[in-house]
Amino acid sequence: MPLPTTPRWLFALKGVLAVVAVVALVHVVEPSEVVRAVSHADPRWALLALALVPVNIGLEAYRWGRLVRRLAPEVRHRDVLRAVVGSYPLGLLTPGRLGDYVGRAVYLRAIPAGASAALTFGERMATLAACLVGGLVALVPYLHGPEAASPLWTAVMAIGWVATLVLIGMILFPGLARTTIGTLLPFAPIRRAVGAFAQIPQEESVTLLLLSGVRYVVFSAQFVLLARAVAPAAPWVELCIGVALIFFAKSAIPQVTLGDLGVREGAAVYFLGSVGMSQAAALDASLALFGLNLLLPALVGVPLLLQLRLQRRAEPTPDLA
Repeated sequence: MPLPTTPRWLFALKGVLAVVAVVALVHVVEPSEVVRAVSHADPRWALLALALVPVNIGLEAYRWGRLVRRLAPEVRHRDVLRAVVGSYPLGLLTPGRLGDYVGRAVYLRAIPAGASAALTFGERMATLAACLVGGLVALVPYLHGPEAASPLWTAVMAIGWVATLVLIGMILFPGLARTTIGTLLPFAPIRRAVGAFAQIPQEESVTLLLLSGVRYVVFSAQFVLLARAVAPAAPWVELCIGVALIFFAKSAIPQVTLGDLGVREGAAVYFLGSVGMSQAAALDASLALFGLNLLLPALVGVPLLLQLRLQRRAEPTPDLA
């Protein structure tokens, strides 16, 4: 399978959209306040968030590796970790992080590319379920505040719970998902890909959801710690509620910029601002999370990506004579 490259126009478009979104936020948030919040930040909380980066990536690799080894037991954890980290640069530069699917399939050739994509998709759906559950739980105390009178949020909660239960049901019963998706999208490649995930036993699907919940707690804790670093007086409970709502909103918004840059920041300014945190501090915390969980792993993954390209070029071409 050839190593994919990201079209330059796509990278440029995502970059432009990210810059536009951040510039728009800077016009809303006073730049001097952003700088002041960083200068008064408590580095201890930021270092704790940094220490959780390998935990976050390790959980992601362990979770995907469990699924992969159901189809290919001989795959080593080291190879899974390289595939996960090496796919970060491609994921960062493609819409909806689709590059992650391709990157993992290219790095780990022990299973078919379609099966790799199906397992990655199932993993992402489990993360989505965790974000939805966390956000819906956080909506309960949030709706007792100034937003309680808005029927919009009540409708969001009702629709959200229905969608979440359907999603969890499809993860726990992949045979049902295979039948449903196969009926709606009767294409052979899609059926084969979904069939790969349907081979995962139900107990492994339960483990997938549990590990996704643990990872959700880890990256949410990172956000809370970064928020606390730039806003030392912010209450812990309100920060947890605000962060849960940010990930809930981000899950419902299409990913159209580099690493959701601008989307997450806008949600942070709105929700953390609603729980008493300054807009500048909310923007700082969100940008810091982008740097730790997306940009930093992508930079680590670049040498792995370059190494893979060199290996593929060095592979002998088949003799057609």
